[in-house]
Amino acid sequence: VHMPVVSAPDSLSDKQFSALNFPKETHEGFARVNISFPTLSSVSVCVRVQWHPEWNEVSTIFSYAAPVFTNEFQLRGQMDVQRRVLLALIIRGKHLPYKASFPNDGAWHHICVTWRRSSGHWAIYVDGDKKDMGLDTDTSKDIHGDGILILGQDQDSFGGNFTEPFCGNITDLNVWNMSLEARHISALTACSPMTQEMIFSWNLNQLSSHPVVKEMRAVLVCPGRIMFYIF
Repeated sequence: VHMPVVSAPDSLSDKQFSALNFPKETHEGFARVNISFPTLSSVSVCVRVQWHPEWNEVSTIFSYAAPVFTNEFQLRGQMDVQRRVLLALIIRGKHLPYKASFPNDGAWHHICVTWRRSSGHWAIYVDGDKKDMGLDTDTSKDIHGDGILILGQDQDSFGGNFTEPFCGNITDLNVWNMSLEARHISALTACSPMTQEMIFSWNLNQLSSHPVVKEMRAVLVCPGRIMFYIF
């Protein structure tokens, strides 16, 4: 599917990203983040996602699994009958509701998810706006360290047995060991860096991908509009 060129105001700045394409034709695609993760009492993950317009299966955007527990922290999406992609978090095995959403319009969308153990507060932001939030009643456990972060697949076992593949494009995934605030996320949506407490900054050299996952270029017109994109 060739997506149209989207024009944008000249006053906004272009920023080019290396992105990964997870093809619709195979369910094998994944990328692994090759870093060591500490125990997390707070965490935020932000990512830019371009959902494939013809993909309506339950999909895992990212999954973090630890040796002692596989469903530590995960973001999933599914397209509904109104062609919205509904998002849901899994935190330490607890599946939160599908509520936050973005339209499956072929554009890139910026998603941030945050969690803090001390208060149990979690939130999902889409394109800079808080779309869902709540309190986790169990605030006694951190997210375990020494885990594996996989893009594009659910891990039914530690680092493998993949299910619920993602189809589309992913770029600009970043991880922090803090719960970002709304002002941080507004800046990130507008392509401004946020380096404090950063665990992982998007870098394809620190990823291992299945051969079906191809590198591509994405040009964002900050704050967040895309100039062109091709599936």
